Amino acid sequence: MDPLKRLSPFRDHPLRREVQEAAENRPGVYRFLGPRGEVLYVGKSVRVRTRLLSYFRREAEGGKEVELLRVARAVRWEYLPTEFEALVRELRLIRALRPRFNVRHRRDRRYAWIRITREAAPRLVATRRPRPDGSLHFGPFPAPRRLTGLLSELAAEVGVRDCPAATPMHFSDQMDLLTPERTPGCIRAELGSCPGPCAGLCDSGRYGERVDEARAFLEGRSTRILDDLAERMGKAVARRDFEGAARLRDRRTRLERLQTDVLEFGRFLQSLHFVYHPSTPDEAPPGEAPSTCVILRGQLRVTLPGPTPSLDPDEPAGRAVRQLLLEPPPPPHHRGAQDWEELFLLARWFRRRPEELSRTRPLESLVRSRPSPG
Repeated sequence: MDPLKRLSPFRDHPLRREVQEAAENRPGVYRFLGPRGEVLYVGKSVRVRTRLLSYFRREAEGGKEVELLRVARAVRWEYLPTEFEALVRELRLIRALRPRFNVRHRRDRRYAWIRITREAAPRLVATRRPRPDGSLHFGPFPAPRRLTGLLSELAAEVGVRDCPAATPMHFSDQMDLLTPERTPGCIRAELGSCPGPCAGLCDSGRYGERVDEARAFLEGRSTRILDDLAERMGKAVARRDFEGAARLRDRRTRLERLQTDVLEFGRFLQSLHFVYHPSTPDEAPPGEAPSTCVILRGQLRVTLPGPTPSLDPDEPAGRAVRQLLLEPPPPPHHRGAQDWEELFLLARWFRRRPEELSRTRPLESLVRSRPSPG
C-alpha cells in the first residue's frame, strides 16, 4: 500500500464513534480531556462535528493532533449560536484553563504603550505597564520591541530628551544663585535634535512646546513632523544626497505608520461600543433564537437570548444593561492582558468583516426610556 495513503491509526478511536453519534454541525467550542479530566486542548469551529472528525483522519506520523489523540480520554463540546460567540468563548476558555496543547492565546501576550512622562522635562517612553500617575498613554501596541526605536526617532524629530529619568534638569529660567557652567550630557544637543534642558540651554516654556507638539502628533492634530521630513527629503534630493534622502524617507514612513497605528487603535476603541446581532432569525439554528451581544469598549459584556429590540429598565436585564452604560471607562492600568487580547480579537473580527457593522446599533437603543410621569 502507498504509505501516503495509509489509514489513520485513530479510525477506530472510541472518541471518534462518540463524535459520529452525538455531535452536530453547528458553531461551538470543544475540549479534549486527559486521563485526570484535565483540559488538554480547546478549539472552536462553525461545524463542530466535521472539525472533530478531522482529527481522526490524521496520518500516523507527526503533528500535534496525533499526540493529542494519544493522550485524550474524553471530548466535550458546547454549541453556541454563532461563530462570533464561539470565537470569544474559545479565547476566554484558553485564557482561564491554559491547556498545554494550545499555543495561541495561552501565553500572556506582551503589549506596550507610549507614555508621556510627568517630569520636569517629560520624555516619550515605551512601557509595558501603564502607570496611574497622570501620565498620558497611547496604545497598546502588540509589537513592543520596535516601539522604543520609533520613540527615539520621534524624540529626535520633535526635540525632546530621551536620556534616563535620573538625569538632572536645569532650565535656563531657573533662578540659581550660583550657576556652574554645564555641558550637555549627550551629543544630541550639539546635533540640534534636543534643546538641552540638562545644560540650561532652553527654558521650560520652550521645552513644553516641544512636548505639546509630540502630543499633537500622537493625537493626530499635527503633521508638522512629517511635513518637515518631506521638506528635508526634497532638499537632500536637490543636492543629490540620495542616501540621505532615502534615510529621511524611511524615517517619515515609520513615523507616519506610528501615527496611523495610534489613531486607528483609538478609533477602534471608541467604535467597539454597540449592540451586535451576529445572526438574524433566518440564520439561527433550528429551534434557537438569534442572540444579542452587548459590546462595551471592546469587550463582550453580556449575551442576551433573542433579538431583543429593547429592554424594560425596570426588569433585571434592563437594569443590568443600564448599569453597564453608566460605568466610567477604566483607565489603561486597570485592564488586564485578557481584556486587551479580547479587544484585539473583536477589532480583527470587525476589521476583516466590515459588513458585520450593518448588524449593530447604538447601545442606548437597548434600554427603553421610562415614560414621563403624568
